[in-house]
Amino acid sequence: MTSHTLSVQDLTAGYGDSHILTGLDLQVPPGRITVIIGPNACGKSTLLRTMSRLLAPRAGQVLLDGKQVHRTPPRELARVMGLLPQSPIAPEGITVADLVSRGRHPHHGLISRWSRRDDEAVAQALEATRTLELAERPVDELSGGQRQRVWIAMALAQQTDILLLDEPTTFLDIAHQIEVLDLLVDLNHARGTTIVMVLHDLNLAARYADHLVAMAAGQLHVQGPPEAVLTEANIRHVFGLESRIIEDPTSGRPIMLPLGRHRMAG
Repeated sequence: MTSHTLSVQDLTAGYGDSHILTGLDLQVPPGRITVIIGPNACGKSTLLRTMSRLLAPRAGQVLLDGKQVHRTPPRELARVMGLLPQSPIAPEGITVADLVSRGRHPHHGLISRWSRRDDEAVAQALEATRTLELAERPVDELSGGQRQRVWIAMALAQQTDILLLDEPTTFLDIAHQIEVLDLLVDLNHARGTTIVMVLHDLNLAARYADHLVAMAAGQLHVQGPPEAVLTEANIRHVFGLESRIIEDPTSGRPIMLPLGRHRMAG
């Protein structure tokens, strides 16, 4: 299990003149899977971008092992923490194998060469995401779901102890969504990788999270085990939605049933 610690202290961040996050505090449980939920524009992606050093905070700080992330050299940070953003863009004409290989760049210095360990990391990532047969294909010729799995492969090839993923199941059908989430659980169990990801599907979030974080209006509303977070009162506050919570007969985790205007039987 990773010994790295990641925390956010009194964080304020945003774009232009707008503050998206205000006074946010979060301690990420090391070696666990944390899932962030919340409505659109509540600051989920902004939080991941700030945690990964892509966005500078207006106030407060992000700490990795007690040191400010934004004062850590990018290559040094990339050896410990990886990010899969919401809509990554691949260089035109790049092949799958070349893109996934870029996940190994943080492990190379000015004079270090490509090694057998790099080959193994790339092969394992392609195999784990079932994209090995796509290795020689140009990324821009792939379907949305295939591209998403290739980006996940690149993140896996980086072999960081902390992995941040912004909506990793985007563009995937339900079978591939479950496959990717199961893969992340395998990674967490096998290597102790700390995983922080944003998911829109509340029921998948509750099923796969060890630690669930619900955000609203740029602030952390509630956090804890899924049973404590996915409640009717919290769903009402965070999403403005009436719901019913039942127990998943498969996992024992909570399931949220939304109640719309056309909710009555008969």
